[in-house]
Amino acid sequence: MTPVKLDLKDNSIRFLYLFLVTDLAFIVIHLVYVHADVLSNPSFSLDQERGYSEIFQYIKEYWIALLLGALAVKQRSALYLGWSLLFFYLLLDDSLTIHEILGAIISEKLDLQAVFNLRALDFGELIVSAGVGLFFLFFLAIAYRFASRIPRETSKSLIIMFLVLAVFGIAVDMLHSMLRFSLFWEPLLAMLEDGGEMVVMSVIAWFVYKRSESLYPNVKSLEQQEKTLETQYR
Repeated sequence: MTPVKLDLKDNSIRFLYLFLVTDLAFIVIHLVYVHADVLSNPSFSLDQERGYSEIFQYIKEYWIALLLGALAVKQRSALYLGWSLLFFYLLLDDSLTIHEILGAIISEKLDLQAVFNLRALDFGELIVSAGVGLFFLFFLAIAYRFASRIPRETSKSLIIMFLVLAVFGIAVDMLHSMLRFSLFWEPLLAMLEDGGEMVVMSVIAWFVYKRSESLYPNVKSLEQQEKTLETQYR
């Protein structure tokens, strides 16, 4: 795996910091909304459907899918295409609550029962997530077999980051559901789940943006011009 250097003079690093600072702002605003009688609009909450922070998450997912799609076209890579489709699905799932809707249907059709303080709906959602995950795993595995070196290296990094995203989006989500009646753990896990997803998605957006710089060969020359101007005006 090729290491990525965190150079503060790199425009992509500034992009990452802007995302992370915005994520932190949303987390702080969420804490103010929950613990202080200052904000009354539920859209300030991290776990509010189509709240402000969730819309910001939609934007990141859209940009990731778009950049990966551009890489797929530019490099004629089915592997990049598979990743682009995966993040486009995440965008649709988050905005249209696909796995919640299908999970409710499956839990009813299969007559699933609540176990370990998990609802039947939770098991239905797990089945949907597992099914979608297996589909994309199969697609990406085949595409990886025939991909060139750079898409493969990119995929290795994306796999690690996506697994971390799954920890927050699935594992912490299930734990949150199990402890939903706890006055201490419920709000803490809710913030950890949504806040963790936001931060990881920001890192993924930065990483994909960094990889996509190959689409714009003039970027490096512009950065060099900026450095030259900075030197002249010191």
